[in-house]
Amino acid sequence: MKALLVILASYASAGLAIAVLLAAYRSKKAERYLISDDPHRSKSDRELYWRAALNSAVSIALIFSVMFGLADYLYYDYAVPAWRYLLEAVTVILIYDFGYYFMHRYPFHEWKILRGVHSVHHAARNPRVIDSLLLHPVETVLGLGLFFGSVALVGGVHIYTLGALFVTYTAFNILNHAGVDVPQFPLKTLGILAAKHDRHHHSMRSGNYASITPLPDIIFGTVE
Repeated sequence: MKALLVILASYASAGLAIAVLLAAYRSKKAERYLISDDPHRSKSDRELYWRAALNSAVSIALIFSVMFGLADYLYYDYAVPAWRYLLEAVTVILIYDFGYYFMHRYPFHEWKILRGVHSVHHAARNPRVIDSLLLHPVETVLGLGLFFGSVALVGGVHIYTLGALFVTYTAFNILNHAGVDVPQFPLKTLGILAAKHDRHHHSMRSGNYASITPLPDIIFGTVE
């Protein structure tokens, strides 16, 4: 039951973020915060929405299969000290973020092996929220596989920790593609992340490869 609540919480947070951003795109007052007035997308609307629907179906099927089929490897539900929740969360984030950095930089960008797969996502030069779903299904599977693999690598986490991590993972995938840069608190940090990811989308040779934190890009000198 708690696993289902984790999934529903992540979808609720995603739905709220998408609804707020779609409203912002239509608002005259929010126009000044748009990073670009056009996504400069090389895909038609028909393909965009087909990709979005396909990847939504793939992610839903994979998430439910993994959360219930591999429960013993991902989470537990018994009392632990408060420090352990934080340690689990930080460890998973670091494993995931560095893992994503190397996958994103090399197979997706610098090597030919998955460049064609990732180029689907780069069809949007100035992404909007819908472009978080403009993906090849292989990239969807690899991204979710890396997230759940990072959780399994630490031996599983508390179900509440997994809930917080999954909501964060889902929200950042959406907010990175918001296309909105609000320089005022409390949205300034999210605006910086969206602006960095927007620059990443300008070219297949751009930097800013990390997903959740800028730490890997800072360490390896790929901040743009």
